[in-house]
Amino acid sequence: MRGLTVLMVLAASLVATSPRAALAQQPPAAILGVEITMNQPEASIGDRVLLTLRIRHRSDVAVTATPEAPLDVEFGKQNVTTLALPDGVVQTTVTWTVQPFVLGPVGLRAFPVAWVTQDGRTGRFLVQPPRFVVQPVRTADDVLLRPLKDPVAVPGGPPAWLRPALYSLAAVASLALVATLLWFLVRQVRVLLGRRHGGPIMAPIPVVITAESSARESLDDLAGIRLTDSNAFEQYYGTIAFVVRRYLSDRIGFNAHALTTDELERRMTANGVDRWQARLVGGLLERCDSAVYAHRFPDPASADHDLTVAYEIVELSRPGAPLIGVLPRGATA
Repeated sequence: MRGLTVLMVLAASLVATSPRAALAQQPPAAILGVEITMNQPEASIGDRVLLTLRIRHRSDVAVTATPEAPLDVEFGKQNVTTLALPDGVVQTTVTWTVQPFVLGPVGLRAFPVAWVTQDGRTGRFLVQPPRFVVQPVRTADDVLLRPLKDPVAVPGGPPAWLRPALYSLAAVASLALVATLLWFLVRQVRVLLGRRHGGPIMAPIPVVITAESSARESLDDLAGIRLTDSNAFEQYYGTIAFVVRRYLSDRIGFNAHALTTDELERRMTANGVDRWQARLVGGLLERCDSAVYAHRFPDPASADHDLTVAYEIVELSRPGAPLIGVLPRGATA
């Protein structure tokens, strides 16, 4: 059974105090519990403090959060793990390594956590990290200069032959680069001479346009549209529906433009697409039809989310798409 696959994009940055858990904004029904902690209340300049966010949710929900680091605080790459609990829920744990480079109390701003379900419902809520204090390593009246410590000898250093071998490898790579440039120049000279003397001209290498690149390029054009009137909404949602149907026709191998939304869901399922992915496509196309034909227009934030869902449909349907997101109960990572 394939794992649940969902991608989301969110950001907002923050800092907090005290290692006790900081409470989040009241989470929605899909989220069963939220806890965010720091592993230590005090640190020094450059120390690594571990920020941990634990979210308990239903097994059909995926969550994500990406804080934006302030100028004086550095965030390391996030680490995400999921755990199926005995009571049938899933716990997603996200950790960041935080390095402060400013003295005094450090408080990160609350940042959003986004969630999405298999049937395309989404939402977000805020979590507030705890505060912590960065202590100076010397007293305020300590102004004396001290000599640097002797370099620390690290055992198990690289062998003596490694440096000459790296130099030799760099020389070989440089020679290969020079040979490639010379070959390219000779080839270009031959082409120019062939044109001057009426000889055959080498045809340029065609650029391969895939279904994914074509769909993404069409969706990228929608990013600059301002949804200020009905014509803009109709163009926006009409383009999303056309691009999604064209992409599914190219990728799965049937004429998606000739099918209704219900027929398209059944045809996708019959062609081996997961049922919840087919429902995700059907839900998006129904919202597109509602905007284009019934003139029921959502708010701009929901319209931006629908564009994100269209990107995710392209990502989920491409060959060899990685299985990421929340694993169902009983599955293994």
